[in-house]
Amino acid sequence: MSAVLKRVFSFTTFLFLTFLIIPNKVYAQDNFDYGYDYTITNYDINVVVNENNTYNIVENIDAYFLVDKHGIFRKIPLSNKVYRLDGTTSVNRAKISDITVSDNYSSYNESGYKVIKIGDENKTLSGSKSYTISYLYDLGKDKSRDYDEVYLNLIGAQWDTVISNATFSITMPKEFDASKLGFSKGKFGSTDSSNIDYEVNGNVITGKLNDILMPGEALAFRLELDDGYFVGASDSFSLTMVLAFILPILFVVISYFIWRKYGKDDKVVETVEFYPPSGFNSLEVGFLYKGKADSQDVTSLLIYLANKGYIKISEYEEKSLFSTVNSFKIIKLKEYDGNNINERIFLNGLFEKRPTLSILNDNKEQEINDNEVTSSDLYNSFYITTKQILSNINSKENKNKIFEKKSSSKNIFIVLMIILTFILITAPPLYAYGVIETLPIAIIFPAVGFTVMFSVLFGKSSKTTVSSIIFKLFGVIWGFMFGGSVWISLILPTLLADPIYLFIYIVGIICVLLMVICLKYLPKRTVYGNEILGKILGFRNFLETVEKDKLETLVMENPTYFYDILPFTYVLGVSDKWISKFETISMSAPSWYDSDTVFNVVVFNSFINNTMTSAQRVMSSSPSSSSSTSSGGGFSGGGSGGGGGGSW
Repeated sequence: MSAVLKRVFSFTTFLFLTFLIIPNKVYAQDNFDYGYDYTITNYDINVVVNENNTYNIVENIDAYFLVDKHGIFRKIPLSNKVYRLDGTTSVNRAKISDITVSDNYSSYNESGYKVIKIGDENKTLSGSKSYTISYLYDLGKDKSRDYDEVYLNLIGAQWDTVISNATFSITMPKEFDASKLGFSKGKFGSTDSSNIDYEVNGNVITGKLNDILMPGEALAFRLELDDGYFVGASDSFSLTMVLAFILPILFVVISYFIWRKYGKDDKVVETVEFYPPSGFNSLEVGFLYKGKADSQDVTSLLIYLANKGYIKISEYEEKSLFSTVNSFKIIKLKEYDGNNINERIFLNGLFEKRPTLSILNDNKEQEINDNEVTSSDLYNSFYITTKQILSNINSKENKNKIFEKKSSSKNIFIVLMIILTFILITAPPLYAYGVIETLPIAIIFPAVGFTVMFSVLFGKSSKTTVSSIIFKLFGVIWGFMFGGSVWISLILPTLLADPIYLFIYIVGIICVLLMVICLKYLPKRTVYGNEILGKILGFRNFLETVEKDKLETLVMENPTYFYDILPFTYVLGVSDKWISKFETISMSAPSWYDSDTVFNVVVFNSFINNTMTSAQRVMSSSPSSSSSTSSGGGFSGGGSGGGGGGSW
């Protein structure tokens, strides 16, 4: 009996030791051994942002060496190409100084990086080791035109091992809009922020990553700031009244001669056209007509491709908790088989990222059709496709076909003269009778506000509807409030204090308006651009003035004439006039239109207007940066700094 008890005791002891030791071993492997020579078990980065766009950065790194190593090294980029979600990019060159390290180190430049090599070549170590690295990262002048930004790769994607327990602290020099910040983690281009927790306390942002960074993954941070947020300490100002009066007038003269030599168009000869220029879709006609395509031109491809038989547009009611609204659904009829890159991108963009899924509905499996999308599906997603198409169609190569290269390159000179004029007429009175430190606000707010106000008030509008009138009214009010309030409080008192400054300011504003006119008409069309514009203008004139008899003849010759022309009327701004001309002409519904309502032109007009308005809104909508899961307009690996490192 004692022998049996001994065996039972031995077996029990074995099981106890097995369950006690193995989990600890697994735990150690999960935390340290990922198949690399070393891992980073803690990475804390502390960033103090200074008002002159420099960054005091302190990195506390805990490494765990599974084999003998001398230490680690850091590679910090000396130049950065910054990528943003809106498609814009910029390049900056950084200066790194005031380097301090908790251990022996050496530093040198290599292949565009500042390398900080930490450790002793005569000593090796294993197990845990902590490092502290601090340095001043100077990015120089902010490159963004309409705003300032902090866009940093807190941890770069070029580390050669895993990183766990990443924490961060970012201290801003002054207050900011917390709704415009965001974080992202992952491979280059990732906007995933689901495992990042952060909080804002005053001007300090703290947080942590509840995940592990694998090699090639970065942790990025972006915060969009008001233009003028960063101010250089060495800025000085010294201009005289004489310069403020003479230079704007001189700039107008220069702008006029630039326009006279490079921008004065040859006479456009309008031809009578019943059809748009052959070989162009509605997007391209919009580009050729205006010289620059916009989101409305992209949206017109919806009808254009439907009329080509690729998609069907179906009207349906979308019910919410408190209301029911008319919406639309797009159904793919066939794959794109043409050779137009933008049409292909548009069609693919409608149905991408919609895998066929199976879901349970009332205990029955229901298949989701991946060849159908609703307006809700396109919301906050199709804008990437829209931006890609606009980037393609508005390329420099395309613009050079319709505008003279020499005239296009002269725009920047007039823009610079406009900006300099506004500074010249604003700064001297502000320096004499106001507070010169408010100069950025006194320039930016009125410039932005009044530009928006006049653009909305005098800009071209494709329709005169209640919504467009409300939009104009809102734009005027917003522009005046945004720019006018600052102008009245900061600039006007300084001008009224001295009649000479007031006179100089009035002359300067007149000069700015004259330069804007020169800028507007500067791009001179090529012979081809002028010829194609004449055809488009003749076609547009026909759409506005054609009589019923002529339309009936064209419809007899081509039963789909109305629908063939429809997408082009949107980019030319005459869709309402065009549709109204067919109210008394008998027509059948197009094959791509699906509705439960009895078809007639009035009903179709209402449907198509609602659809196009809704489509343009959802196709150009982009995610808000206000949520805690937002990337703030940036993505992983897209910012400055970061870099990576390794062991040696």
